[in-house]
Amino acid sequence: MRTLILTQKNVVAGTNNTVLEYNLPGGGIDVKQGTTIALSSITMYYSTPNISVAYNNNSFSYTWINGNTYNVPIVDGFYEISNLNDYLHQTMLVNKHYLLEISTNKFVWFLTMAVNTSTYKIDVVAFPINSTKYAPANYTNPDPANWTVPATSQNPQLVVAANAFRDIIGFSAGTFPTSNTIAATTTTSSTAIPQVSPLSSYLLKCSLVNNNYSIPNSLIYSFPPAGNFGAQFVVAPNQMSFIDCQVGFYNNITVTITDQNDRAVVLLDPNMNILLVIDEDSHKLEMK
Repeated sequence: MRTLILTQKNVVAGTNNTVLEYNLPGGGIDVKQGTTIALSSITMYYSTPNISVAYNNNSFSYTWINGNTYNVPIVDGFYEISNLNDYLHQTMLVNKHYLLEISTNKFVWFLTMAVNTSTYKIDVVAFPINSTKYAPANYTNPDPANWTVPATSQNPQLVVAANAFRDIIGFSAGTFPTSNTIAATTTTSSTAIPQVSPLSSYLLKCSLVNNNYSIPNSLIYSFPPAGNFGAQFVVAPNQMSFIDCQVGFYNNITVTITDQNDRAVVLLDPNMNILLVIDEDSHKLEMK
């Protein structure tokens, strides 16, 4: 058997650290019938964002009571629902879409997103704004503000576009709540199971492989990320699964990491160690 080790130095530039290339010594190898390859171990960091430009899920919007819609762009990264709610409120802070309670100097927000642990859903909660409940003697607008507290109830709305952000929170494309003149606090719950992370597992593919029993046929192993975002984890199968190699001559070996649907992913951290084992099957792998 032969072993191959791929590390950060094998990462191909411009591939988001998901393609590694191993240039074979001696001009290349001639792979014969019966040669197999398996993953012995992989050490890497859980550094795939759940929100990114690549996933097309990096923005949503809200409509304020002045009738204008404001975009909430999200920087590529890993976010829980509470973090997305913070993003919403940060954007509202910049746009001065809140009130200040005079006695406590606390911010009052009128649109929130939260996890409902009892129902396994995401709740969007909208609060009505009117001058009876939020009298000028007790609450004040940020200065300068582009809106005034209305006499009759109005409310902001979450706007979910037809992009992949809707999968993160489990909502279809639309505006929530549907009315902007609610009289009481209104909760709208997700109608689908939220997929807070589009990634459930990684696929490890190798250019040597011809796996007739899998799609893609270059697959040699599948494994889920482990631990929290940013943590290092190790995958070391108790028993290696050897996969047939494609007969032919190779100058290099390319290893690619994708997600469970074979979509391109992003690895923010290039630091990794991949150990592959090649079974030559009685020297059927010939060095040139």
